[in-house]
Amino acid sequence: MVSDSGIIAEFRYEINHQNLSQGNWLGKLALGVAIISLVGVGFYKVSTPCPAGQHKVFGIRCIATTISRGDHSLFPRIDNKENIDRATAAFQNQNYKAAANLFNQAWQANQNDPELLIYYNNARARQKALEKNVSPFTIAVVVPIDQSESRAKEILRGVAQAQHKFNNSDRLNGRFLEIAIANDGNDPATAKEIAQALVKEKSILGVIGHNSSNASKAALPVYDQAGLAMIASTSTSSYVNGKVLFRTAPSNLAVGKALAQHLKTTLGLDKVVIFYDADSVYSNSLKDFFKRDFEQLGGKVVRKIELNKSDFNITEEVEISLYQDQVKAAMLFPSVEYIDTAVNIAKANANLNPNPNNRDQQGLRLFGGDTLYSSKTWQEREQGVEGLTIAVPWFRESPQAKNFSTAARELWRGDVNWRTATSFDATQAFIKALVQDTDREIVLDRLRKVNLFASDTSGLPLQFTDQGERQSEPVLVEVVDGEFKLK
Repeated sequence: MVSDSGIIAEFRYEINHQNLSQGNWLGKLALGVAIISLVGVGFYKVSTPCPAGQHKVFGIRCIATTISRGDHSLFPRIDNKENIDRATAAFQNQNYKAAANLFNQAWQANQNDPELLIYYNNARARQKALEKNVSPFTIAVVVPIDQSESRAKEILRGVAQAQHKFNNSDRLNGRFLEIAIANDGNDPATAKEIAQALVKEKSILGVIGHNSSNASKAALPVYDQAGLAMIASTSTSSYVNGKVLFRTAPSNLAVGKALAQHLKTTLGLDKVVIFYDADSVYSNSLKDFFKRDFEQLGGKVVRKIELNKSDFNITEEVEISLYQDQVKAAMLFPSVEYIDTAVNIAKANANLNPNPNNRDQQGLRLFGGDTLYSSKTWQEREQGVEGLTIAVPWFRESPQAKNFSTAARELWRGDVNWRTATSFDATQAFIKALVQDTDREIVLDRLRKVNLFASDTSGLPLQFTDQGERQSEPVLVEVVDGEFKLK
């Protein structure tokens, strides 16, 4: 006969045995579910497309498409695409030696492409970091690829040239320079988002950009708050300012003054009209400073015409300016968004011109700001831009620009313009501000004391005022026989 205690003991054993068996079964079930879940998640990540503005790395992780150090190209690619894809794949897999070789091959096949030269140097920087256990210095450059690939490349050529020069020199205790490229498309909202992403990347010591003044204005408060230095190489609006902002191109304060003096003092023109973009801080500041200086010299701005007003009629506005206002000159101050409109004004002016070979019977004489320095302008030489005079920060035919212009032509297999020059200078300023054990605060402080000789820049010495402005004057150039020539 089994005692009560024996029955209880046997019952407890049975319960424990069943629990153990059930536990093993549940454990196996949980493991199976976990494996299936992982496979499912992996399949989901591989098969599910990334959100807009992102792309996959290693086929799984989504990262921002708008920023790259070499893991993907930001430009649409047709030529040499296979080589470039292999290079970016090697960079993603941290095979930096192979990536450097492939990027170099791709660049040798197209030596006018600055993105490839930057990624080549970035891969070299990463490889050196692996070999020597020393991280590269990193700065970012923000360009408007989505709006203007040509302008983006003009800026990148200057940055790439300075980076290439530094990485091929003695460097700074063996540390290379890495460049992160970002694309904001000159869109203020995107510019702000990119600025927020860049300040989170603690390795980034400074930013070159943004291209347009509107984009710069949107991004600057983010950099200000983070104490991240920003050098504007192409944004010239005097209405964009902050405690971390520096500029390597003359501001619109200087541009407006130079144009006013040229029209009133040199040419003796007394009355003008101004075409401008009312939504652009660039256009507004250039309009305001030109008007102030022109009227102080005794001139008169008869009308200010908004390029972006809904009922804007180009032919009508040119006719009113000529026949009703009876002015002899028009100031074209478009933002980058309205360059085509400015060119169309020149066309309309030419169409109203009864005798282009007789200066007394010509239409409006045209003048403008640096946004009009583009191939889009001089390619319209048969459409009224002949004789257009504009103020730019730098020009390759200036005596002081010859050395840099020659070096740039050899590197890029072609001439460069002012955006390349001022972006080279911006990168050189950052390089000068670097020290071995540096951080954002040190870079910002050293930028305020930067003193570069003409031999270290695109042709002019570089120092910043207390307001972060460059101490230099704009250059006047004119479209002659379809090409920009020194005035």
